[in-house]
Amino acid sequence: MNIKSWKGFSAEQTKRQEKLENFWPIQRFNLNSGSLSGLNASRFQVFGRHRFVILGLILILFLPLLVHGDEEKWIFLPSAPLFQPVIGDPNDTTTSVIAYTNESRFEGAFGATAEIIRYLPVDQTQWAAGIFGCGHILFDEVGGNYPMQVGNWFVGGYLSESCGLFSNRFEYEHESSHLGDSLQGIVPPIIYNGENINFTDAFQPCEYLRLTGQMGLWVSGLPENKDFFESLEGEIYTPGFVLGGTYTRGYATADFEWKDELAGVFNKSFQLGVQWKFKKEESRDLRVALTYYEGNSEYGQFYMSHDEHVGIGVYFDP
Repeated sequence: MNIKSWKGFSAEQTKRQEKLENFWPIQRFNLNSGSLSGLNASRFQVFGRHRFVILGLILILFLPLLVHGDEEKWIFLPSAPLFQPVIGDPNDTTTSVIAYTNESRFEGAFGATAEIIRYLPVDQTQWAAGIFGCGHILFDEVGGNYPMQVGNWFVGGYLSESCGLFSNRFEYEHESSHLGDSLQGIVPPIIYNGENINFTDAFQPCEYLRLTGQMGLWVSGLPENKDFFESLEGEIYTPGFVLGGTYTRGYATADFEWKDELAGVFNKSFQLGVQWKFKKEESRDLRVALTYYEGNSEYGQFYMSHDEHVGIGVYFDP
């Protein structure tokens, strides 16, 4: 007895049943013999040959939902880096313009960080990896013009982690310094380049205070009299308020850096300014600050020269 011969089936129901039989491999079930009849054998053969591929695809699609689907997370190209910029570091990746007030000079910087991936596991930590690049350029007045004197260039990759009040970043960085066109053929260039590995750890007990420490090692490069560098940086913020639809607050930073080049160099940098954000919780900001720097020049071509300057800077942090 065939299923579609049952009494009570209308013509429309029978037609619908035939469509189902044509779609599924099992088309009919013979109640008298208890066996399948009218099977589409070719469809079963195709399924048999590719069953492992089909099951594998299903597993790949649904495995992320089965393994901590509600607890861990992967983010591709997040909008902002996990490790916040060290805004008091003169060489950190940022975009800025600084006008010296005690000299006819300008500094310009253009930098960007591209965080490629971020992982949020079940233990409430966060991990991220990405790349960065930045250029710092010094312009000096010559006859009423401001040609480029020197440029420092940085590029590298990083791995960062955050947990509670602490966050840290491990970097592999290439740095090089080159004379500008205005000094080509006038000042003999030196070779100042190389690769370093460095580790930065940050502690932020509250929204008004952040402390960072960095240790680094040059693994290659010239000149040969540079191996280690260390720095300590602090940031203090005032309570914020909303001004013109933006979150506004004052801040101050102090950065102290020691390098073992030239038998030991101690550089100091300070900022006092105002910070604006569209939202309090985001990392992107605009800052205007009064700056002070004293030590040896941060530009590799002039690293043996003393530098002391006061300036007014405009910064944009990614």
